[in-house]
Amino acid sequence: MFGDLILGMLDPSCLLKTTLWQKEYGHSTCAGQNIKYTRTYLKKFFLFNNDQKHRYYSCFDSIKRPVYFLTHDTDFSQHYKSETIQLVCSDLAMLYYFAKRFEKLHRPKVIDETKKLIKNSDDFIQDYIKSLKLWQEAFVFPNRFDIKNIFDKSKFLDDLNNHFKIADPKHAKTIYDCHMNSLNL
Repeated sequence: MFGDLILGMLDPSCLLKTTLWQKEYGHSTCAGQNIKYTRTYLKKFFLFNNDQKHRYYSCFDSIKRPVYFLTHDTDFSQHYKSETIQLVCSDLAMLYYFAKRFEKLHRPKVIDETKKLIKNSDDFIQDYIKSLKLWQEAFVFPNRFDIKNIFDKSKFLDDLNNHFKIADPKHAKTIYDCHMNSLNL
């Protein structure tokens, strides 16, 4: 639900302008740039045990500014409720778009992994929509950010700034424009 975009808008230091790296792994992208793997490490949370996750979280303790990273691990995030920012969308009609986008963006391997994590019938899109809706209802973290205005640049930038206090508004606008233009909306 656009976590990569929000991360890229808030923190220019998480974006890589290079495609040269030492390890071979897939990078998440934002606005045509790669996101540092260290900021998306826990998107595949099921690959790591709790001790590894705690070590990962603690590696950011000494940094004096907010450090944002992505995780899909709701259960583990309960340990860090006050620090976790939960992305939600109160406009439930938009969940169809998010489900279609997810299916379009990801390789069959990722879709298969996702099917194992959600109720799986013959209709992946409807299953994914239901899982998003149920997840938003079942888990209510104290710090939530509603992306209902994601397709309205002015409103979304205002929402983002009101919630996060954007450090570099010009960067945020540039990343938003580049990312959204790549979606062909």
